[in-house]
Amino acid sequence: MTDTVPRASGLALLSAGLGLLLGAAALWVGLGDGAIAQWAFGTACLLQVPPALSLRGRVLDGLGNRGLERERRTLRSVSYLLRFLALGTAMAAVSALLGERSPRLNVLPLGLSLMATASLGGLWLVKRSLEALHPALAQDASRSRTLFELAALLLAGSLLGRWFPWADASTALVMAVGLFVEGRTLGKGSTLAPPSCAGGCGSCG
Repeated sequence: MTDTVPRASGLALLSAGLGLLLGAAALWVGLGDGAIAQWAFGTACLLQVPPALSLRGRVLDGLGNRGLERERRTLRSVSYLLRFLALGTAMAAVSALLGERSPRLNVLPLGLSLMATASLGGLWLVKRSLEALHPALAQDASRSRTLFELAALLLAGSLLGRWFPWADASTALVMAVGLFVEGRTLGKGSTLAPPSCAGGCGSCG
């Protein structure tokens, strides 16, 4: 486990940085262009920053029981926020579909979606090599996979939006389902039992 600490810590920090960068950019673009899927994705990215930072703290402590309760509280809070985000996204999407509203056509959302898909996909692939080492790292890889899937969905919606005005709202509606499922998954993950220290897991305190 000791050999993986620098790598896992660096990946957690990278996750937080990407979450901030992509989240702020997508939120800004989405609100500016009236693109529901963009601002929903941006908010989801920002909500993944606290779990990433919490995980980094646990990694630096040796992935033992120290910091476990803090991580549980973080995951539980984020799980509720994701479900609220899913509800708000679904309501906005349905309203847009009924009102036949569509975002302004702009090349920036497409470029941002492409960058998010590529960067988050690469991050997830790297994290997969660590997920067998500890349940917390497996959960982290799963969160990155979910963001990658949302980014790919956003990219598909951005491409379809060039021809179909309803693409953004429809994408947002599908995204709302994914956000709700992820919120429930995080909520269940926050109730996992602490790891056993029999194998020398590090700083168990």
